[in-house]
Amino acid sequence: MIYISQLLETPRLIKILEEYAIGLEVISFSIGYILDDLETSIKHYQKAFLELPLDTPLTFHGPFLDLLPGSCDAKVQALVKERFEAAYEAALSFGVNQMIFHTGYMPNTYPDQYWFQNVIDFWRAFLKDKPDDFTVYIENVLDLDWKLMQRLIDEINHPSLKICLDVGHVHAYSPYPVEEWIEALGERIGYVHLHNNDKSRDAHGGLLEGTIPMEMILKLLKEKAPHAHWSLEVSDEQALRASLDWLVHNKLMSK
Repeated sequence: MIYISQLLETPRLIKILEEYAIGLEVISFSIGYILDDLETSIKHYQKAFLELPLDTPLTFHGPFLDLLPGSCDAKVQALVKERFEAAYEAALSFGVNQMIFHTGYMPNTYPDQYWFQNVIDFWRAFLKDKPDDFTVYIENVLDLDWKLMQRLIDEINHPSLKICLDVGHVHAYSPYPVEEWIEALGERIGYVHLHNNDKSRDAHGGLLEGTIPMEMILKLLKEKAPHAHWSLEVSDEQALRASLDWLVHNKLMSK
């Protein structure tokens, strides 16, 4: 399944969703003030999403700003859990059974073994009461390589915990090329964020607007993570449309 991220105004998103056989990755419930009055926010977006094409597939991006699941501070971890649980409740209210969360890994903050154990404990506790058909994807951001994420998935060993590989973040922040990440993580990858950049910053450009060899990357993803969903995190409407048309032209999606 291919999604687009909710990075444009709703009327512009609706037009794109009407033209392509794609889903929407909802980011509204990743914002703190939206979660502060959850009941009101759910009612607001249930009404707003009535404008979407009928049966548009949805996935949710969880909260991430200032939230660190691997924090050594118990009060910080409690706030993270509160925000994540609220977003999870929102997802269920829309019939959504998958969410993306960031690793929250901050290089050189404190020794990796402390971060790793905190994150292991956090995700085990979070997943404990979740249904088997609800999938959580952990997304790389500032992560320098794939090793801690690989260990996280393997050690928790939960069928509903997978990786969201953000290829733009890899290209901007990691010294290792995207293809090495894909080779190493393989079918642990259940979801992919697609956008491009020139490696100088996380630009969220169109698929061909940067130095990631996107055609080769997508072919490798189809080989190594054939069941993964793809989501285009492209912030410009023209670039997003050009990216979707390129996928159609290369027979990577239907229109």
